[in-house]
This record gives sequence, C-alpha cells and structure tokens, in this order.
Amino acid sequence: MGWPYHFLDLTTEQRLQRRKALDYYGNIAQVSVLVPLLLLQCYFVIAWLHTRWRNQSDRDVPSSPRIKGERSFRKTTSAKRITATWRRLQWWCSGPCNILGTHLGTNGELVAAGLWTSWLLLLCSLQTGDDYLHVTKRFGTIASSQLPLHYLLALKSPFSPLQLLTRCSHETLNNSHRLLGRIITLLLYLHAAFYLNFYVLLGLLGSKVKETYVLCGIFGILAFTAVGITALAPLRKWSYRVFYITHVSLATAILPVLFFHVSHIRVYLYETTLIYALNVALRTLTLHSLPATLRLVPGTNLLEIEAPLHRHQHASRRRWQAGQHAYVSLSGHPLLRTFKSNPFTVASSPGVDDRLRFVARVLDGNTAKLAQAAGSEDAKTNVLLTVEGPYGVASHSEALLSYDRLVFVAGGVGATFVVPLYRQLLADLSPSPGSYRRQKVSFVWIVRSEAEVSWAIPAEGKEREGFVERLSVCVTGGGHLSRRPANGRSAGTSAGATDYEAEDEGIELEDHKNLLSSAEASLEGVSTSTGRPNLAHLVDQAFAHRGDNHAEKVAFVVCGPQGLSRALRKEAGRWVARGREVWFWDESFAN
Repeated sequence: MGWPYHFLDLTTEQRLQRRKALDYYGNIAQVSVLVPLLLLQCYFVIAWLHTRWRNQSDRDVPSSPRIKGERSFRKTTSAKRITATWRRLQWWCSGPCNILGTHLGTNGELVAAGLWTSWLLLLCSLQTGDDYLHVTKRFGTIASSQLPLHYLLALKSPFSPLQLLTRCSHETLNNSHRLLGRIITLLLYLHAAFYLNFYVLLGLLGSKVKETYVLCGIFGILAFTAVGITALAPLRKWSYRVFYITHVSLATAILPVLFFHVSHIRVYLYETTLIYALNVALRTLTLHSLPATLRLVPGTNLLEIEAPLHRHQHASRRRWQAGQHAYVSLSGHPLLRTFKSNPFTVASSPGVDDRLRFVARVLDGNTAKLAQAAGSEDAKTNVLLTVEGPYGVASHSEALLSYDRLVFVAGGVGATFVVPLYRQLLADLSPSPGSYRRQKVSFVWIVRSEAEVSWAIPAEGKEREGFVERLSVCVTGGGHLSRRPANGRSAGTSAGATDYEAEDEGIELEDHKNLLSSAEASLEGVSTSTGRPNLAHLVDQAFAHRGDNHAEKVAFVVCGPQGLSRALRKEAGRWVARGREVWFWDESFAN
C-alpha cells in the first residue's frame, strides 16, 4: 500500500473548504472533552444512588432467619463477586506505571491518555482525502485546540472547574496536565515534520526559515520540547528551580509567539489567555502576608515555620485543613516571589491550633534563604512571610472516618502531611486516650534520627499521651537512642522484607552523633525500634481483624519517597486481590 497523501494544487474554493474542515475538527477536538466529564458525572450519580440503596437495604433487615440467610447468600455469590472485581480494577488503575525508573503516571491515567491520543489522531485524519497539506495543518490545529484544556488542568485553585467536576485535587490533575502536554508535543512534532518534508522536497526550506511565522512556529516547538524535558522526574529532582522557572517563563511566552504564527488558531489562544489570567487572579486572591517565626530544629537539617492565625481571621482559619499545602517565601517583589517560593505541607491543624505550621528539609534555593533568615539553631526569628494557599484536598479527614481500620506511614519529613491527619482523626474518633476506637489506628514513622520526631510531639500532657499512644518510630540511621520500646510495642524489623532501601534519599538526613538531650526528653514514652519496619507484617496485622458482619475496610495513608510507597502498596495489593476493600492515598514527594 503506497503513501496516501500528495501535494495538490487546490482552487480558492477548495482551500476555503479545507479551512472550514480544519476549524470544524479543531472545535470537535476541543468540545469532545465534555463527553468524559459527562460520563464521570453519571458515575457519581450512580455511585450515590448505589450507596443510598445499600444503606436502605442494610436498614431493612428481615425478621425471618431463612429470608435473611437467602439474602446474604445472594449477596455473597453475585454482588460480592462483582464488587471484588471492581475493586481489583480500581486498584490496578490507580497503580503507578514506572518505565526505566521514571514515573509516567498511574495505569488508569496512561490508558486514558492512550485513548485520548487515538481519538485526536483520528480527528487529524478524518476527511483529509489525499491532501498532504490538509493533514499537515490538521495536526497543528488539533494540537492548538488542546491548549485551553492543558492550561485549565494546571489551575491550582480549588475553584478550578475541572477540580469541581472531577472532585480531584490539583496534584491529581497535574499528572493529566503532564500527559496532555506530551500529547500536544507529539502532534506539534508531526505538524513540524510534515511541513519540513514539504519544504525540503519543494526546495523552499532556505526561504521559509526566514519568514516570521515560520520562526514563531520553530520557537513553539522548541519551547514545548524544553518544557517537556525539564518536566521529566530526574531533572525535576536534580533542580526543581530550573524546571519551575523554565515552565512558567515558556508557558507565558509561548502564547504571544503562537499568536503571530498563524491567525487560524487565535481563538484557542484567546481562550488560553483567559484561563491564564484566571489562574493569576485566583492565585492573587490566596496570597497572605503573615508575621511568622523561623526555627532550625536541633540535631537535624529541618526548618520549622509558625505563623499565627488570629481568632478574628475566622474565615481564613476555616479554609485551612489538615493535608493541604501552601507556597511560602520571604516577602519581596511579586515577580521575584513567583520564582522563589516552595510548596510546604501544613504540619498543624489550623482550626484547632490557631496557627499555620510548616516543617521542611533545608536544601538550596528558597529553603536555604529561609534557614539563613532563621539564624542560629533553636533560636526563633520573627520575619514577614508571603503564604499562598491553601491548595490540595481538604476532605481526607472525612474520608478516613468511613473506614474501620487506618494505617499511617510516614518517611522523614513526609510526616508533615501525616501528622495533622493523624491528630485530627484521633480527635474525631475519641478525645480519650486508650479508647476502643483509637485502637484501630496505627502510625509508623520512619526517620534517620530521633531528633526528626521532636517537632511533632505535643508538649501538653494529655494531648501528648494521646498522640504517642498509637505511634511507632523506626530509626534507620546512627542517630538513635539506646532505649527499649515503650509499652513493649515495636514496629518490627525485617532483613530483606522491604524493597525501598535503595531509594531512601527522600528521608535520609545528616547523621548527628551528638543529639541534644532535649530530643531524648521529648521522645520519652514513645515506642521506638531500630531498622526498617516489616511492611508485610504491618499490612497483615491491619487485615487480620473482622467486623461483626463483614470484613473491615482498611485505609492506608503514606507520605515519603517513592520506594516506601511502592513497597507498602505492593503488600496491600495482596489483600485487594482477595477482594478486601482498601483505600490507599499516596502523597509521595519523590515523583
């Protein structure tokens, strides 16, 4: 079968028809995103109706033991089988896909990206006939039609239309943003390659590269390439600052450049510019200038930031929830501040503590400047900070309350995400330490040295007692203290039971041979052990219990390096394969 496309000499009317077809399919490509969004809304409605029906069915318990037994049998043989299959499918879709050590997204995201790519490629070829330039232009038109959606996926604000419609956080949608960026880049590469072939074969390359619109197109291709390369996980990990500056600068510059490329895609650029302006406006509304104190945690390279929320700021306090994050920087020029802020997880419960608290590992860039402003170790320094937020999911606490047993696992500073949720959950379950409901919660914290834990331990007696009740600290480095586990409990160790030893960079901190005595005092009564936890044993313990009439639903919340998350997910997956209901939230910071 030969090459189907040819260089055609079209009449003016035929060129007009080609332009109409290009605009038509470009609009179809843009509007078609409403279809999966509509299907998702239908799924939410069906799930809500199913939940109501199940709750009503559970309340309508028949008095006859025979009828009750028959109903239970029917549920076991049919509905439970379907439910178990659905859970396994959901688990597979939420599983990470890593190729050559690079995290590409979840299996479900990649399947969706593959389907969307196939759909866009189909739109690039429909009704193009044998017109070479038609299919060449179609690649560029379809790619441009996706720019508004691409920028909309990058909106951080919780008021983003896509966040409201999908009920996903910015962090989840950001993975789709990256994948769509790669799809757009692929289409632009095809658009450029087909035009390059056309110019070479007709001997027009030398003259065309001097044209302004061609130079603008070349800049667009190079800009998307630079953004895509710097967005790769290894480069983001090497220098987040390079990635961020490149991303923001080129994402801003590419819009006016493409405006002068061709006039036919300007409608998509107008839409994209409006979304860009909306993003700037929403982020401006979330800016706060707060007086704060900076402190270097003794014996570690951790920086602690505290900013009080005054009681008259009632509306502000209500916006901040456990599990969210914000961008924090020293106050300065707004333009410079854009490139000098870092995302910090809220390590407090603002509604209870009346303050924002952030704890971060000191590296380079913004955290180094904040540490420099903090001054000497353990000394509190008053500064004025700019805080942008809150961002992220604010419904973790509510979701966790619907599960029978909960397991929290944190690696190093990943506890800044876990600790507020853990505190909030303990308070929601029961205010009394030692209660039956609290026994269903476990918190394992893996640290390099015990000094890393000191910032999280409450000073007040009753709250401290409740906090350490379900906490187990596993010290993996040389900075541990010689002390037997409190209350005879130990997280357990395993020689070779875990597979994340090689990826411990995210939680490894500097060895400190001489820890301060205050660190030891702050951990008095905390269950500690040396070595890494046996995650298989930890997971099996969580599933070993059964409720009165059903197997308990188990929730896992993990924050730490990728290796830790993968190891824990692998162990939990064994129980999902058996049909158990599991909720797994991964807040890994090493992606």
